[in-house]
Amino acid sequence: MNSADYRTESFRKKFGDAGRHLGVLPNELVSLKLRENVSSYGEYREFLHQLDHELGVKWSSIRGDFQGQAYLLSDGTSRIIIVEHETGLEILYVAGSIASLIGLLPLILQGWKYFRGRHMPRHGVDDRDIEIRRMDEKGNLCENHLHHATPFPTVPLSANSALASAAKLLKDDLRRLMQQVKLLTRRVEVLESHIEVKAKREKLMNGSKASQRRRSRKP
Repeated sequence: MNSADYRTESFRKKFGDAGRHLGVLPNELVSLKLRENVSSYGEYREFLHQLDHELGVKWSSIRGDFQGQAYLLSDGTSRIIIVEHETGLEILYVAGSIASLIGLLPLILQGWKYFRGRHMPRHGVDDRDIEIRRMDEKGNLCENHLHHATPFPTVPLSANSALASAAKLLKDDLRRLMQQVKLLTRRVEVLESHIEVKAKREKLMNGSKASQRRRSRKP
């Protein structure tokens, strides 16, 4: 196996393990890597402490082929995974999760930006490279590198909390709507079944009457 194949296989394992923890397929995930030098893994521990005590984000360490220590984070509405590297923070999130995209993900990004700005004032967090990776449905690694860019606009953390609450309400409404659709689908299936049974019964009855008429006409 050459180095490119080995690298792709490593990311396949990472996305596979992340998918199992988040309950989705590997091709539904996105890896967002903020490439920068982190002087000590203790910074990640302090950042997690800040998330828990200041922002109410709960976390737990998880195992898997993440190429670094990984943590599962939750704000009660959505979940994401962060991985600590010497070369910067990596975030794994579900691409189609509204609650993650407008709630937890920007919260983590801004929390990290604030944390790094406080601990590394000489190095602006915007002055970094961003690496975005995904696995397609065939298991191929797709990569995109953004240089000296910030992936999300700055939004007050209180606004993110409000957006997360709105996302939860939207998600709850969508879940209720889907349940109603399922119930309606079942009712339609039952009605169609009754109509089919009734049609077969009428067909048998009509056939029986026709047979009786033919017999009565015989001399």
